[in-house]
Amino acid sequence: MEQPLSSPSPEQLRCWRLFMESSLALVDVLDTELKDTVGIPQRWYDVLVHLEESPDGIPMTELADQILYSKSGFTRVIDRMEEAGLVSRVRPPNDRRSILVVPTDKGTQTRERARRHHRDGINRHFSEHLTDTDTKALTRALEKISSHTRPLRPGRIRG
Repeated sequence: MEQPLSSPSPEQLRCWRLFMESSLALVDVLDTELKDTVGIPQRWYDVLVHLEESPDGIPMTELADQILYSKSGFTRVIDRMEEAGLVSRVRPPNDRRSILVVPTDKGTQTRERARRHHRDGINRHFSEHLTDTDTKALTRALEKISSHTRPLRPGRIRG
């Protein structure tokens, strides 16, 4: 006999809907603001921030895992960023199978311009609406969800 499927309580469903609605709306608002003020989408900014910690480049596959995009979607993002002169792809001389994504000078300058606007948007649309207690509680709750879901992403399960 098949096991019955579980279902969240009404309060848990309400929490889920509010989380989804606010998350998607916030991403849309921040994306629009970055496009309007700096000329790049949120996805590009995310890539540039990850590259900041590795100015000599990050392997494509590792970077795709870090920024939570599908590999096919990620490749298109990097294609467009390369066309815009923000990143370049290089093959390291000691490993011809790898491709590194490296920020260009233009990419670094764009990241710094975008950072000011992005952080201001986070403050106006997110942080200003939470007390310190709210922030701590939300952080703890989201850490629990993230530690559970991140390893379950398709293509990331190791077995």
